[in-house]
Amino acid sequence: MKIGILGSGNVGKALAKGLAMSGHRVVVSSRKPDHPKHASWKKETGRSVRMVTFDEAARFGETMILALPWNGLKDVLESIDPACLKNKTVIDVSNAVSFDGGPRLLHNETSAGEIVQQLLPDSSIVKTLNIVSDQIMVHPHFSEGSPVMFMSGNNLESKEQVRTLLKDLGWSTVIDLGDISRSRLQESIMLACVISEMQLQSPSAAFALLTRG
Repeated sequence: MKIGILGSGNVGKALAKGLAMSGHRVVVSSRKPDHPKHASWKKETGRSVRMVTFDEAARFGETMILALPWNGLKDVLESIDPACLKNKTVIDVSNAVSFDGGPRLLHNETSAGEIVQQLLPDSSIVKTLNIVSDQIMVHPHFSEGSPVMFMSGNNLESKEQVRTLLKDLGWSTVIDLGDISRSRLQESIMLACVISEMQLQSPSAAFALLTRG
């Protein structure tokens, strides 16, 4: 699959590497794809992943991943030709959260996932991977057991496509929570995970779902 990633931070680069290792064709995008700060990563990945502009990534990807900071996400989406994202599955990994005075969600009556769907009405947004850090987004391994990953979105076909990609990234248990409004649950889970990490002084944590068989 051809995958375009909007964002070249730790999240975008981690997902690009993981998906490329699974055989997908991947590009990562930045405002300045030739910036020297990307040099070491380009050397590490070689020809398996290309660094391009946001518009080029949107044109390339059959499926898109939003791996952008929340405060810059809207500007980037508005800079891209809407036709490049029309009728595409767009995976939203973002979180609208503030850490001033302690971690809290920025929106109480909506979610980042719902806002992204409003910004891209002709795309199928699927919220997932936002509840963990970039360090464990790819092939998570825990001695205590297997973590769970949630997703939500309005389009069933897009969610099945995303489920396949999550399996490629090593997530064995993927649970569909429902339509995009359930992003609120996922973003609350993210916040609970962040606060738990702080309380336990244990970074890169994840949640597992225990069943009695």
